[in-house]
Amino acid sequence: MNKKQVYSIAIGSALGSSIGTTFGVVVNNIALGIVYGSMIGSIIGILIAVFYIKQDNNSL
Repeated sequence: MNKKQVYSIAIGSALGSSIGTTFGVVVNNIALGIVYGSMIGSIIGILIAVFYIKQDNNSL
């Protein structure tokens, strides 16, 4: 894995956590929101990383 992929996963996880915390406040269950948020964040991060991998492969 290169730095771009690591950063994208980290950014995705951070985004997911903030989304999750917001969601948790809305549904009045912050713990649940953080759990879902981190899952969503991981998925977002992986998607961004896959996008970067495809771009890197296309540039070769």
